[in-house]
Amino acid sequence: MNAIGRKQHIIQKLQKENYVDTNELAAELAVSAMTIRRDLNALAKSGLITVQHGGATLNSGSLFEFNMAMKNENQMTEKMRIAKKCLEYVHGGDSVYLDAGTTVSCLAPLLKGKENVLIMTHSLLAMDQLSDTNLHVIMCPGEYRSDSLAFIGSLTDEFISQFQIDTLFLGVEGIDLNGGFSVPHIADGTTKRTLVKKARQVICMADSSKFDSAYYFSIAPLQDADLIVTDSGISPAVLERYTSAGIRIVVA
Repeated sequence: MNAIGRKQHIIQKLQKENYVDTNELAAELAVSAMTIRRDLNALAKSGLITVQHGGATLNSGSLFEFNMAMKNENQMTEKMRIAKKCLEYVHGGDSVYLDAGTTVSCLAPLLKGKENVLIMTHSLLAMDQLSDTNLHVIMCPGEYRSDSLAFIGSLTDEFISQFQIDTLFLGVEGIDLNGGFSVPHIADGTTKRTLVKKARQVICMADSSKFDSAYYFSIAPLQDADLIVTDSGISPAVLERYTSAGIRIVVA
């Protein structure tokens, strides 16, 4: 397992247990305690954790957010399955909006096989995947945010408001029955809120780890999405609880 993989494992373990022991992690990941300490120190410098004697605790709270490098490596197999399923909901003649986020960006290269589709995005990840396409692509302006590799803010929102969006593929950090769709960053969330209001159809692309999580800024209630596409890692109990509440979920 490389450094990014180890750090992801550490964060995921911390999210479940709130504390990790250095020696236990070293044995679990088959690396030296010194390697684990380096990983923990790197995570501490980014503000994600607090290192303590013999281990570390998670700086959680509703503002917690992975940086983009870690997001881009996390659960990529599941994200690709979600993207392939979402391709079924794109049809010729559609205007499609690709929101910022690593899961949504996985859909971008798959759209190259579609004909007569107009694509809008404010995501540099998605735009990079579409740079060699013959499709009609519109890149939205705005204030650049490096954590999401996207343009956001009032200029982005005003630009979006001029267009009709047939289908929005929405990316979020949290999905919660009470808190709805949420993200840690206000301006990022405001742009997503604008998109949800403009789109005729809203499809949320979210891996199973996003369920039962609530972050600082609420975008919209879950009922505002026509569909949530997730992966098979979602537990039957969670799936039952959400579908019983009237939320339409498709498992890829």
